[in-house]
Amino acid sequence: MRRKLGFVSVGIMLLTTLAVVQTPARAGAAAAGTPSASATVAEARATIHGRVSTDADSAASAGNAYWTPERMRAARPAPMPDGVDTFDGEAADRPGRVGAARDVATPTPPRSSATGVRAAVGGGSQGTQAVNASPGVGRVFFTHNDEDFFCSGGTINNPQANMVSTAGHCVHPGDGGSVWHDNWAYAPEYTEGEALHGLWFAKEFTSVEGWVDWGYLWWDFAFVTMHPRKGDRLVHVTGGQGLSVNKSKSLSAMLLGYPGEDPYDGLSQYYAQGTTKAAGVQRIKLKDCPLNHGASGGPFLRAWDNALRFGYVNSVMSYKYSGNMYGPYFDDDVLDIYNVAKNKQ
Repeated sequence: MRRKLGFVSVGIMLLTTLAVVQTPARAGAAAAGTPSASATVAEARATIHGRVSTDADSAASAGNAYWTPERMRAARPAPMPDGVDTFDGEAADRPGRVGAARDVATPTPPRSSATGVRAAVGGGSQGTQAVNASPGVGRVFFTHNDEDFFCSGGTINNPQANMVSTAGHCVHPGDGGSVWHDNWAYAPEYTEGEALHGLWFAKEFTSVEGWVDWGYLWWDFAFVTMHPRKGDRLVHVTGGQGLSVNKSKSLSAMLLGYPGEDPYDGLSQYYAQGTTKAAGVQRIKLKDCPLNHGASGGPFLRAWDNALRFGYVNSVMSYKYSGNMYGPYFDDDVLDIYNVAKNKQ
């Protein structure tokens, strides 16, 4: 279903979280559609074993039966899309709608602090820092072409307390097809291979035609609304990140996710941080970022609060090129998509 709308130095530490999917064939080609066509909302109901996930109880029963601890550990990091620094057609397809800089959602902690705070236990390639794992970041699991993959994602403090932000390629292959990823599950604060806060199952995907139909990397983002779990809503259990739009493309950012290629194992949460830079027309990048496949979909967080363990999602990890991590710039195009998704039950 689609609806039209008007997409330094780096430290790295082991924390306590996931990965990415397949290469879009046309991300670097000249845009064939109009900007308004690419900005059209693309939506789909989530499925488990190819069947629409209609209610929380049946989703939990089927999803938990599928995602055993052994299957979660065996899932492989989804490959990041191929990319470059500058794309032909980007300015024509997504010239951008940059309005007033604002925070459209604010961070909130969990309603209960029953679980302890897990700190970083690894060392960085260029200096070290104590960074706490965020319960508002998790590992995403899904099935595509009968293979199990993992990505990363972050909770968003939306009105229904049920939203996860991630990369577009973590919900759809970006090939123009009608098949979205199957068996989509989220394990917040996945740590040492354990789902500390249980598994949560997707109810509906909200992305944009620029990604789903064309695989354009400047549109590589999505929001996923989740079923309740045992009567609880996701953000109430884990807390949620804020969401910012139209902010400077050059600012201090914390990146959190679950890289799964050597030297990482994808079993716990890692971070990278530094100052973002403008990339192309409507993308940003973090230079010399060591995170790799499996981290895609994890958030670029501005105004990170290490005591609260939350910040404001300002982009999501999409792909790497020449050692730099890229993500779509969050402007009013992204805000429109968020506004479609934010009140979904």
